[in-house]
Amino acid sequence: MEDVNTPVQRPKGLFALLILTFINTGSAILFGILTLLFFKPTEADLNKERVEMAKSIVELKELGFNSLVNLLERLQAMTEVLNGYFYETNIVNIVIAMLGAASAYLMLKRNHLGFHGYIVYNLLASGSLYFFVSPSLIPSVILIFNLVVSLVFVLLYAKHLRWMKGEA
Repeated sequence: MEDVNTPVQRPKGLFALLILTFINTGSAILFGILTLLFFKPTEADLNKERVEMAKSIVELKELGFNSLVNLLERLQAMTEVLNGYFYETNIVNIVIAMLGAASAYLMLKRNHLGFHGYIVYNLLASGSLYFFVSPSLIPSVILIFNLVVSLVFVLLYAKHLRWMKGEA
């Protein structure tokens, strides 16, 4: 007969997901802060990037890869807009990563509200570009990829929702 007061051990799959989330959010916070402090691109850096992108676009046009040309042109336009919001985008991304880390911590402590916070974190992380950039400039492949990866992780966490609620 099992003791009713014996706590159920944390599922190993959940622990692995939490470690991955802490690595992801922790590195996003760390690199976001480092970027804010030390890596603001200069005008010379931006011009060099523009020249390199223009060379790539010309090469792709010569090879007939028009769909990739369109993608690179949109990425370049998106980058130009984001550079104008350097501090704002980095601060928003740091705050979103902090939400993800806090949500993972809540799930670690067996609080199911962390799961719901994690869903919000993923939606914000996937759509944060839209805070600063016109939707017409953002290639849909970026949003689709981010949402698919987010969905996979949310579904993997959902497998452990019963444990978080204390039902397992």
